Amino acid sequence: MKIRVIGFVKKYFGFEEKEVDFEGKKRLDEILDFTDVPVNLMAIIVNEKAAKIDQEVETTDKVIITQIVAGG
Repeated sequence: MKIRVIGFVKKYFGFEEKEVDFEGKKRLDEILDFTDVPVNLMAIIVNEKAAKIDQEVETTDKVIITQIVAGG
């Protein structure tokens, strides 16, 4: 599975892009440590659809984690 982290949340995960291999399905919070991450300030996208930290993923999925951007 390919994971890409964009914006200020990179500092919480310690990487910008990484590949993860595993068998079957796993939840994102089983693969990544969200303990110190302000989840209310980030967006998770799995295969171009909004997701949450408990989203089940497979190795063929593409995950993007980014900051929430607002403006007017």
